Amino acid sequence: MNRHIRGGVGVAAAFLAACTLAAGAPVSADADTPLPHPVAASGAELPPWPVPADTAQRAADAGLNLDTMEGAKQHFHVHLDIFVGLERVDVAPDLGIDKKTGLMADLHTHDSSGVLHVESHDPNARFVLGQLFAMWNVRFDETHLGGLTPDATHTLRTYLNGGLVSGDPAMIELREHDQISVMYQDNKLRVTPPASYDFPPDL
Repeated sequence: MNRHIRGGVGVAAAFLAACTLAAGAPVSADADTPLPHPVAASGAELPPWPVPADTAQRAADAGLNLDTMEGAKQHFHVHLDIFVGLERVDVAPDLGIDKKTGLMADLHTHDSSGVLHVESHDPNARFVLGQLFAMWNVRFDETHLGGLTPDATHTLRTYLNGGLVSGDPAMIELREHDQISVMYQDNKLRVTPPASYDFPPDL
């Protein structure tokens, strides 16, 4: 689904959009809304990476709100794979979920499947991959994946739907049913990044 709203929407399209909102369907974010720039995480440990104890502060640093998800205007899912060598690193479950209050960040996880849940009360909010890593307290940019950095025999590359991403991977915008692969690999032993993910029917 294209989450951007184009200009020049006609009366009929506007009426259809209003009906869609009334039915409770996901809302597309406005492309004119600037992308967030979360505070970069400083965590430089090797995987696996645990869920930080200070969920509320980590979410705030990531530019995310903690709230109930009832009545969310946006609700979609993205899948993230992280490979170190030939091994898949689990995305930590319950990222962005405050166990003390039961509140959840706009971006959160429920299990270790790599499915990222985006639920927001702001219909125009946009989200980037770096917000997840900021909330996780894992340093993530072109040359860092926690404590892993490229060297003479290893590369760090990020792929979106199977295509290599150039520039800062933390600024990859999260879009419905995208497949993102972050891969730290030996130059000789490589995993082919998946181009898609088989989301369950209810996602």
